[in-house]
Amino acid sequence: MKRPLLQTLKQLDRLFVRMGRTVREWLGQQPTWPILIAPYRGYGRPNWISLRGRVIKDRRIIKDEVNSTWRALINNYKRFNSREVMGATVHVEVNSEAFTVQTDEEGYFLLERPLKQPVPQPKDQWFNARVHLRETPRRKVDVWAEVPILVPHPQASFGCISDVDDTIMKTDVTSLLKLRVLYHTFLKTADLRQSFSKAAAFFQALQRGMSQQPCNPIFYVSNSPWNLYDLLEEFLALNDLPAGPILLRDFGLPYQDHPEGYLGHKHSSILRIIDTYPNLPFVLIGDSGEQDPYIYEAVAKARPGRIRAIYIRDVRSLRRAKRIRQFIAQTGVDMKLVDNYQQAAMDAAERGLIQETYFQQLNQSGPKN
Repeated sequence: MKRPLLQTLKQLDRLFVRMGRTVREWLGQQPTWPILIAPYRGYGRPNWISLRGRVIKDRRIIKDEVNSTWRALINNYKRFNSREVMGATVHVEVNSEAFTVQTDEEGYFLLERPLKQPVPQPKDQWFNARVHLRETPRRKVDVWAEVPILVPHPQASFGCISDVDDTIMKTDVTSLLKLRVLYHTFLKTADLRQSFSKAAAFFQALQRGMSQQPCNPIFYVSNSPWNLYDLLEEFLALNDLPAGPILLRDFGLPYQDHPEGYLGHKHSSILRIIDTYPNLPFVLIGDSGEQDPYIYEAVAKARPGRIRAIYIRDVRSLRRAKRIRQFIAQTGVDMKLVDNYQQAAMDAAERGLIQETYFQQLNQSGPKN
């Protein structure tokens, strides 16, 4: 019932906003509020890219008071009360090639295209595409943004796909009525959000693998809404977690828009990432708080031979842990239920996924966790 209710409220909110715009147009008033292109990190291959973003009213989110609960509440209200710009034509420049896409009714745009000329392999796995908005259905504008796009290094030995909530960031998703989830979401800034011990060291070790440089790509897939994208990106940087594409979901998309056999946003997004890199195996990381073990088991069955390891962080629930262990035993999937990232790192070192000495070195250097 919660999702249909949220959709209904969103539709009513959008209706009232459009009515207000129509009245102002009748009165001869032109919109003057600033427009923002919110770019989301993309990914791809040298000859193919996937990037997305959103065109919205600039709500002027202030992030300088990082320790202020009041500022967190205001910022998150602005994030969730976004004013999207639908029907805007967005111009995208990628390696001297030009593309155009249009924003949907939620203000999102998506570009997934092959490239005529492959992009040169970037040294740090990232290159920037330029996005330009010249006009909206109601006025002329001149707004630019750059979108980082990940192209994994040719020497990458595997990729890593991780959940966010209660996997790298504490959200207490199993709390009663999810009250603590609401507390974390609305009353904490990125600086006040807590990462888990040794998570940064483990993910940095995975990114480096057995090489001497960080060349394994890291992806983050979550059921959190796109409204929280900038907060999550800031959280990764503040906690020394590797930068990577963050694939979230839009609460406004109805279920009936999905194809038959659709198993959820996370399952679909993970398969799209895996299929983008047919020669690259993957490590999956999640937690036992909700559906990660079942989603990852379905992914492993759908793409046999593509998953090197699956790590599930135990949320410290004896009942859930028992259920997950029974599930692992019944399915026979290669999945490890771990108490912490120290255990995960030791197992990964035995599998030849990371260098144990490098992981220990990162711990001794004291990254923020």
